[in-house]
Amino acid sequence: QEERVVARDNTVAFARLRLQLPQSPIRHHFVKATVKVRQYTDGTLAIFHGPRRIATYTSDGAPILDGCSIGRAA
Repeated sequence: QEERVVARDNTVAFARLRLQLPQSPIRHHFVKATVKVRQYTDGTLAIFHGPRRIATYTSDGAPILDGCSIGRAA
């Protein structure tokens, strides 16, 4: 788990990847917000803003659209 600051283009840099944050009902954008990037043992990534998961990605940075990308940390 590592903290990152969201760039002006609403992306997060992590492990040579540029992860685009999706639209969210929480905020219009996350520019300059501090988020946490978690990498799981299967290689997938998740980005959290506080206790809320705002995005998930495959190990190569492709977004995972599971129909409910906004959730709470387990």
